[in-house]
Amino acid sequence: MPETGGILDKQQERTPVQVFPKATVLHRFIAKSLDVLIVLGVGELTPPYGFWVALWYVLVADGFAGRSIGKRLIGLQTWAPELRAPAGFKDSIIRNVPLAAGYVIFQVPYVGWLGTVAILGIEALLIIGNAHGLRIGDELAHTQVVDETIFDVESQT
Repeated sequence: MPETGGILDKQQERTPVQVFPKATVLHRFIAKSLDVLIVLGVGELTPPYGFWVALWYVLVADGFAGRSIGKRLIGLQTWAPELRAPAGFKDSIIRNVPLAAGYVIFQVPYVGWLGTVAILGIEALLIIGNAHGLRIGDELAHTQVVDETIFDVESQT
């Protein structure tokens, strides 16, 4: 067998990726709306540090056992199918970079909201149109949001 630099060995070590059922779109929008309210509230109530605390929350919110506050209240969880485990902080930061960029752009006076609306619109269209509900951040971090009422997360760990 020719030398492949270990590429084939690494591919064989990976667990096959399972396809999980798509989380309910309405539940995802409600959960994200709750998280947005938290971010906007923290950002406005505690200046000048509120911006940084809110930005931190946007990035790491899904790192707490795969659940932001909004996801926890609605019954959703961010799942890393390749690891067969809830998303961690690294996954959360990677998957939420587009949303964090939208939050930063939102701070630009007069026109920043246009960029934020564009980013959120694209992400929303991907959640609706993608067969598994994956948005750009999910594709980057190899994660998927699952509905705990439909998908038994505990049996997968």
